[in-house]
Amino acid sequence: MGSPRADDGRQEAKATKWCAVTGGRGYMARHLVAALLRSGEWHVRVTDLAPSLVLGPGETEDLLRDALGDGRAVYASVDVCNLEQLTTAFEGVDVVFHTAAADPSKNNLPLHYKVNVEGTKSVIDACKICKVKRLIHTSSSSVVFDGVRGLFNVNESLPYPDKFPDAYAQTKAEAEKLVINANDINGLLTCCIRPGSIFGPGGTMISTLDHSGKTHFIIGDGKNCDDFVYVENVVHGHICADTTLSTIEGAKTSGGKTIHDKDTFASHQASKLFGRVGIHGSTPLWNMPTSNGNISKD
Repeated sequence: MGSPRADDGRQEAKATKWCAVTGGRGYMARHLVAALLRSGEWHVRVTDLAPSLVLGPGETEDLLRDALGDGRAVYASVDVCNLEQLTTAFEGVDVVFHTAAADPSKNNLPLHYKVNVEGTKSVIDACKICKVKRLIHTSSSSVVFDGVRGLFNVNESLPYPDKFPDAYAQTKAEAEKLVINANDINGLLTCCIRPGSIFGPGGTMISTLDHSGKTHFIIGDGKNCDDFVYVENVVHGHICADTTLSTIEGAKTSGGKTIHDKDTFASHQASKLFGRVGIHGSTPLWNMPTSNGNISKD
């Protein structure tokens, strides 16, 4: 799997610290791994479920390919519910970026509970066993949404709802509580990042919505909003969280805390925005009022 120590006799690289990224082959995680490698400050242990690593095209993949070749990165096949595999993967690392999660499109409570809740508990336990210094957890802005009441200009002080709209939001909230409660125990500092819907280069979220026709309709008065955040901003937020927790003052102010990372757009404005950059070209948007049967084209 690889060792945190340079053992090939080459000149020492600038990076002297190791970190681990769970779910490291996910969309945001690939960009995070690339940013960590690009910084020159980190060696990266990429973990995911696949038994072997298959690299594709693109800048982020090229960066990882080069790092795998010169020892600045290693890949480990890891199930986040397997404590033994996790402890092996976390050996010698300073920080864990926990991005692994069940597919939010599958509203399967047993699956989400196993991966998001039990998996996160195993990650925390492995961090304690391996004396990891910091755990940065990728949560979601959905953990404070009840699926009914709209949320505008809210911050981290908003409490969890009594009822969640789906299994993903419910279990991500439970996982977040575990991470928050683990802060400052056995020397582990923790922080949770709550991004909205992530888009950017190489992403499939917007194109998937478009191909299914979901970006072509405006329900109601067109003022309904959603949260979108650019992938590199999410990556930057994760790295800033780790940097902050690395300081005495930052550990006091941000340890065991949650951080929202989002930009809010009206849903139809986002659809037009992505259309301008070639997501769905000149496909029209259809207004569908909720009060009558009239449908108009925008």
